[in-house]
Amino acid sequence: MKCDILLMYTKQNKKYQKSVKMKQKAQKISSRLARRAMVFAILAVVATAGIVIPIVQADQYDDQIKALQSQNNQSQAAADELQSQASSYQDAINILQAQIDVVQAQLDASRAEQTKLEAEITAKQAELDHQRGLLSEDVKAMYVDGEMTPIEMLATSKNLSEFVDKEEYRNAIQKKIEDSLAKIAKLQGELKAQKVKVDQLIENQKAQQAQLAASRQQQADLLAYTQAQKDSFTAAINANVSKINDLKKQQAIENAKRFGSSAGMVGGGGYPWGNAPCIHTGQVTGYCANYDWAVNGSVWNPATGGYGYRNCTDWVAWRIGAPAGLGNANTWATRGAARGYPVSSAPHTGDAAVSEAGTYGHVMYVESVSGDSITVSDYNRLGDGLYRLTVLTKVGEGYYRPANGGSTSYLKFVSF
Repeated sequence: MKCDILLMYTKQNKKYQKSVKMKQKAQKISSRLARRAMVFAILAVVATAGIVIPIVQADQYDDQIKALQSQNNQSQAAADELQSQASSYQDAINILQAQIDVVQAQLDASRAEQTKLEAEITAKQAELDHQRGLLSEDVKAMYVDGEMTPIEMLATSKNLSEFVDKEEYRNAIQKKIEDSLAKIAKLQGELKAQKVKVDQLIENQKAQQAQLAASRQQQADLLAYTQAQKDSFTAAINANVSKINDLKKQQAIENAKRFGSSAGMVGGGGYPWGNAPCIHTGQVTGYCANYDWAVNGSVWNPATGGYGYRNCTDWVAWRIGAPAGLGNANTWATRGAARGYPVSSAPHTGDAAVSEAGTYGHVMYVESVSGDSITVSDYNRLGDGLYRLTVLTKVGEGYYRPANGGSTSYLKFVSF
């Protein structure tokens, strides 16, 4: 049993030393991640400050939206990095918790061993007291009332041989009991020594447990701080998304001024995907953020080469079979010319009428040409994904405005 206890102590002490090394490693991770968190704290202050953008003319919405989108990209990158840090902090917390659990198990085992040793020591003490009592009784029994002297013993003996036998018997009994007492006392001393070691091990384990708990709390604090910073970036991103949506609505208003604002039609013009719902709301009508109408979970139309469903580009691409890869409406004329398609200020039936103003520009299909008037059809003029048919009047070379009044726009006509 003694060897088993010492072996247990040696094993637990090795586990203790291993746990200390693991804790030091976790502390190094904590220190490194904490320094990175400070950098992102500074970025968070910048992100939450926002960008103040004045209201400008319609053709400058592009700059405003791009500035906000650029800020969002930076904020998202910072938020992603903070999420990575948060995962690292959580990993460190999990490592520390595992160490705490190991130390707790060791502590429970040590306390159980401590209780066992205390019980054994108490039992051996009781046995020691019992043997001492037996020795006292045996010694008394060898004497008359415990007061017989060797002279008296000799006098009461029949002969010298009987006296010697009595003396030897008494000495043998006394030696046997004394030997037993010595063994018990020795074992009791060993048990006490082992208990001292176990008590010290328990104190070490308690101290280690406290250190690990403190490190775990530090990691938890860093995790909470990092999450707060990530939340501030996310809030800034959401605020900018709201600003972008507002700018797009303002841009839609400008489009209405340029090309008219007649009531639109869901699915008009024979367009097959005119009833595609908004991927964000599931609704066919109403405002749809980022103009994300979708079919089968995708906002890009493979039938037209990847233009966005219910957007002006998809409508015109479907209507006249324009090639893929022309980009947003405001790049159709440039990219079309680069591919060899005729671009001019003179409209023809079947042309794509391109306005390069605004964030994305706008493209319409020329249904007919009559003197200085052209009839155009389009989708998503007001950011609502609806079909409209409008008459525009020429007011100068390449310049047109709605027949019923409105803003003047410069149009380029691409023949595909």
